[in-house]
Amino acid sequence: MKSIRIHAVFESPSLPNSMTHHRFSFRVHPHNNSSLSVLSPTTSPTLNLHQLNRNRILTTSCVDEAINIYNNMDDGLTSDDKIAGTFGDRSIQIAAWIGVATVASKILGLLREITMAATFGVGPVATAFKYASVLPGFFASLLGGVNGPIHITMATTLSKLSEERRRRLFKHTNAAMFLVGGVLGILVFVSAKFIIHLYAPGLWILTEGQFLREMASAQLKMMIPCVVLAGPVGLGFGYMSAERNNILPSISPALSSMLMIAFCFMYAFMRQFNVFQSGDELSGGMLISFGASLGVFLQWIIQVIVLRRRHCNMITVSWTDILKDRDVHEFFLLLLPATISSGLAQVASFTDLCFASMIPGAAAGLSYAYLLVMAPLSLLSSMVVLPLLPTLSKLSKTLSWPSLTENIKLAVLLCMVLILPVLSIMCVLAKRIIRVLFERHAFDSAASSLVSSLFICYSIGSPFYIVRELLVAVFYALGDGQRPFLVSLGAITLNAILDWLFVSRFYLGAQGLALSTSFTTALSVLILSYLLQKKLPELVDYAALAFPLLLLSFCCFVSGFTTSVTYNTTNNLLSSIFIGRFSRIQEILSICLGGFLGIIGFFFPLILLHLSGFKPVRDLGRRLMNRQ
Repeated sequence: MKSIRIHAVFESPSLPNSMTHHRFSFRVHPHNNSSLSVLSPTTSPTLNLHQLNRNRILTTSCVDEAINIYNNMDDGLTSDDKIAGTFGDRSIQIAAWIGVATVASKILGLLREITMAATFGVGPVATAFKYASVLPGFFASLLGGVNGPIHITMATTLSKLSEERRRRLFKHTNAAMFLVGGVLGILVFVSAKFIIHLYAPGLWILTEGQFLREMASAQLKMMIPCVVLAGPVGLGFGYMSAERNNILPSISPALSSMLMIAFCFMYAFMRQFNVFQSGDELSGGMLISFGASLGVFLQWIIQVIVLRRRHCNMITVSWTDILKDRDVHEFFLLLLPATISSGLAQVASFTDLCFASMIPGAAAGLSYAYLLVMAPLSLLSSMVVLPLLPTLSKLSKTLSWPSLTENIKLAVLLCMVLILPVLSIMCVLAKRIIRVLFERHAFDSAASSLVSSLFICYSIGSPFYIVRELLVAVFYALGDGQRPFLVSLGAITLNAILDWLFVSRFYLGAQGLALSTSFTTALSVLILSYLLQKKLPELVDYAALAFPLLLLSFCCFVSGFTTSVTYNTTNNLLSSIFIGRFSRIQEILSICLGGFLGIIGFFFPLILLHLSGFKPVRDLGRRLMNRQ
């Protein structure tokens, strides 16, 4: 049996994003806007696609669709070569460029958040922007962004058509999307205040609520281009993916990040010269909203230029032809359930925003904390879960249940071995890391304390998050999308109940919202594991799990203790040397050394037991490293 190997990020040229953005569309998390490509290029869950067949919805996944693109784009390779990840030189080069582009987008996304935190902190501008950006972010990223339902649906549909039918379908759907986007844009403009009130009722209760809701409504109107252009941009991404051009979609989210960073600097520069006499904060909010809209508009302009060079006409005048086009009918029949799925996923976000709106600064603080938690998780999802998808699909089709079970166990174990040392270190150094990254200008020590506590609350559920991504992929590889769907609906309901309980009854504040997300994720994993065990009875062996869990818990303790001691010792030593100077450099050096030795501290017990001949650890290492 072939073992799981860690491949380069975004190994397949057809899948420029990780299994998180999107991804299982029913990820239960309150602040998807913290990872939106309009607002943030960090990544997120894998989207489910649902197909309508004989008046009923057959739930399938993007696993099969993605594998179809994957296979169509590399016709010269054998099936085994594709699953093993052995690409030709050209494919490796493309994958490398996609990886570089994606990493660059993520770095720019982090820089954008750091810049916004320094400029606005967790104050009214940042809070209003988080509320205003929910709907535009949903359209421009979750629906129309890279690996969103429009992108995936268009790419998979085009991959099955001839060149002439491709161009006709793209032209017709592009016109339809402009019409739909225009109508939705008008509705959002007219009912902006009502929309803000819908998922932020607390702004009508707080003392500063009137200013916040007016600012959020103005920012939402400024970001209407994100709604109008979401469809055409998603279609363009899909067309380019079908044409084997994934580098541009991978780097496109960086445009919004760069523009928002530029407008933050512009606002700070103009404020220094007292350009804004009145409505100073409102002007800052309008500038960053304009930056987000301009970023989406430039993405569309670039797509128009690229596609015109490929003789792809984006303008059509015959609506009769559109209505008669069977390919258009099939496209929207596939897209509609996927869009509904993403909309249901956003319900959890709306629920948490409703409660966060009653807590000053909660929305901004939650988004910063979630960004830091998701950074290693999205990378791990790309490294482990995404390359595993073709293997899961192949084994399920060949009914190789023992091999499938072993692959799942190995993947879960590998995820834990990779994510636990990182989380152990980040939890110990959370406040120091946040202080170095964010604490400057408007982002003060109180904001650092808030974000670090939220980070720890989110970290509790982070190992369960990556396992849930894996289990959902397994269900879809088995052709079962109904159970994850129902579990997700139950998780959304439970998340709302826990939000109310933790905030309104236990008075845990913003920390309660983060804890509800973690608890909901953990419970989802338990239910999915129980349901999957009915299909694969040998999947969960509690006796066999006891030793690895205890060993990894001990390694986490050693890692955390080593990190804490190393940081404090290094910081005290450097303080005596620098005597108050270069405090920022002193913090960075202490964090880096503490993190490095913390990683060593995690793996040291494993290596020691392995070398000493301790059989369970040797078997563990052999299962992870050797080909079987």
